[in-house]
Amino acid sequence: MITRLVAVGAAVLLPTFASVASAQDAPKPTTVGAATAPATPLPLKLDPKPTKGAISVEDLMTRLYVFADDSMMGRDAGTLGSVKATEYLAAEAKRIGLVPAGDNGTYFQTLPLKSRKIDPLSTAFVGGASLKLGVEFAIVGNRTINAQDLETVYGGVIGDTVNRLTPEQAAGKLVLLSMPLSQRALNTAMGPDAIAPSTAAAVGVLLPPQARTFMGFLTNPSVTLVQEEPPSRLFFLADSLVKLFPKPLTSLVVGDAGAKVSVNAIVDVKDAPFPARNVVGILPGSDPKLKNTYVAVGAHSDHVGMTRKALDHDSILVFNRIVRPGGAEDGNKMGNAAQFEQINAELAEIRKTRPARADSVFNGADDDGSGSVAVLEIAEYMASMKTKPKRSTLFVWHVGEEKGLWGSAYFTEHPTVVRDSIVAQLNMDMVGRGANTDQTGMSADGKELRGGPDYLQLVGSRRLSTELGDLVERVNVSKKYGFSFDYAMDANGHPMNIYCRSDHYEYAKWNIPVTFFTTGGHSAYHQLTDEPQYIDYPHMLRVSKLVADIATEVGNGVKRPVVDGAKMDPKGTCKQ
Repeated sequence: MITRLVAVGAAVLLPTFASVASAQDAPKPTTVGAATAPATPLPLKLDPKPTKGAISVEDLMTRLYVFADDSMMGRDAGTLGSVKATEYLAAEAKRIGLVPAGDNGTYFQTLPLKSRKIDPLSTAFVGGASLKLGVEFAIVGNRTINAQDLETVYGGVIGDTVNRLTPEQAAGKLVLLSMPLSQRALNTAMGPDAIAPSTAAAVGVLLPPQARTFMGFLTNPSVTLVQEEPPSRLFFLADSLVKLFPKPLTSLVVGDAGAKVSVNAIVDVKDAPFPARNVVGILPGSDPKLKNTYVAVGAHSDHVGMTRKALDHDSILVFNRIVRPGGAEDGNKMGNAAQFEQINAELAEIRKTRPARADSVFNGADDDGSGSVAVLEIAEYMASMKTKPKRSTLFVWHVGEEKGLWGSAYFTEHPTVVRDSIVAQLNMDMVGRGANTDQTGMSADGKELRGGPDYLQLVGSRRLSTELGDLVERVNVSKKYGFSFDYAMDANGHPMNIYCRSDHYEYAKWNIPVTFFTTGGHSAYHQLTDEPQYIDYPHMLRVSKLVADIATEVGNGVKRPVVDGAKMDPKGTCKQ
């Protein structure tokens, strides 16, 4: 699942406490407001075995230990690791017997990916005073900005639709907007939508002081998806405000003039060294007419790569479980004295039996290795069925979800089948955990959610089609899966905005009914500790079988699920 941008950077730089042993042998801790450590008898490595048509724990383990192995290098989109992961998926799709549905008769749909680097010699001067790149200013976008003595004007707060500059006020100037500390405001500031009149020469965003670490992140080399290129935007840390305006932010009104700015922010954009590829395969339907319609089943293949410096695995495991039970979602939590006493006590016990293990790979076993291999298992199972569903089944492993839903956005904007022929999309992202030791999320009113033996979160299942949501519930009962569905994360206005943070949304915005299946968050979310030995494979098996049966049920339906919810604007902004 895509990380909320405010968590990037802070989420993964966790402290190394000491040399420690494997978490498999960790004793149960004393409790200081933290969950008990889950025991896992599973090995760090597993020899692969041939998979079979039936969905099984053995097959899921075999696949996930391959897909989330260190050799996949964290599967970051636009890297060798992602190439290796998509090669594996395509080879399996071919072996299973899926029909290739990518580009030019292949299983791959390649995205127009570029590498992006900010020239360290980039400069910005405010009122003659120099600003430091990556500390006081940064640039977002793929176009260089080179302008001298730009007049500046305060454009108000991002998201304020009442107090706005007129085109005449903005003409030829650098429009500076302040940004509330919220995910929605940051997404808007980073996104392609216009946030200032088109007459402006450039747009700058004033980041709150709390986003200080984010400035460095903006200047890191990265890969970027190039389609319609929005103009680049400048970012200034709010600390620079005293250089930009003669009065504090709280006293500024729309139209206030600021100091002149000279900027030469140089962006170097080249072809990415490695491709980013969706993997697409079709299981043809058995009905002559209905086979031209599709039930889409998907997951995302990418994760977040590797750290520059190896860290101690078990220190991170214990620290996160006690201090950051939401993993990257809790990136701002630093721990207190009582928690560190508990951490050090546990690590001291672990050290007695096993040595430390240096770790630098974000394996992404749950996020979203679990979904990716579950889709493979479902594909192999459905391909083995004597009578296939009447509709065709469209299997898509999206790339770049962690970058901002790149692959699913690209696929739905450039579909390899007729987009309106897709009757529903079933998305799996993080379906491998959900134990009562996992903090799976928070309710809209801030109450902690916990998993359990029958736990499964559903998001979006009735937002577009009540009929699809009812079908999911009916299959759970009729097939005796016994899941207790948690809809708390699907609440309107939920601050975690999960509906907008995984690949199903890119289908939903085209008014394709969706259901997002997930076992929720946990302390290993976007951490080095998201590894195959911590996955609950029997639980994952039940989720996989449930989704397979739902796909079959929709695939055999004479009519497509009726869209009776509020229709969405494909060019609009997602709002849960």
